Amino acid sequence: MAEVGARKKLRQRRGADHARDVILDAAASVFAQKGYYGTTMEDVAVASGYSPAAIYKYFKNKDDLFSRLWNTMADRLQEIFDESTRLPMPFAMRLRWMVTRASQLLETSPNLLVAFIAQRPYAARARSNLEKQALRHYRSHQARIIELMESGIAEGVLREGGAADYALLLIGLLYEFAHRWVSEDGQIDVRQSVDRIIELFLRGAGHGS
Repeated sequence: MAEVGARKKLRQRRGADHARDVILDAAASVFAQKGYYGTTMEDVAVASGYSPAAIYKYFKNKDDLFSRLWNTMADRLQEIFDESTRLPMPFAMRLRWMVTRASQLLETSPNLLVAFIAQRPYAARARSNLEKQALRHYRSHQARIIELMESGIAEGVLREGGAADYALLLIGLLYEFAHRWVSEDGQIDVRQSVDRIIELFLRGAGHGS
């Protein structure tokens, strides 16, 4: 009997894990299309095929649902930005590595990345707990990119000063590429786009500009 009960609990746990994954995937798609403030739990229910009541079994509210998605993407990006500052390579190679890795997230999690990007403007307000959380992530990401820019200045690849401005330039190029990639249904070549992003960035921040 104990073995039967254990198998039943395992099936239930797997069923719950599957339901959460389906709901999160659907929510990422809806958030990417409508943004956080334009999305309702009913929208997520329709997209996921689960009733609102079923969704509330797994997530407290819309904030809880979006927070799970936000933290997942924020952590993935943080790993990339952290690693880019530690790689034993010249600045140009670390820059390409970072841009390539960040761009590849579009191929694996396009809706999640776009939903993450769409929420970033609200980080500046930092009124709600979600916005405060977004601001913390934003500052952490920005700090790592600024650190990378400072190494580019130290190596003489980038012009003196303006590390924070260079970070904003690179972030803007990455985000614009992400929106374009999604709007064109992934028909943009990621490798060619990485080359273009780096070219445009160095044209604005490099010594050759």
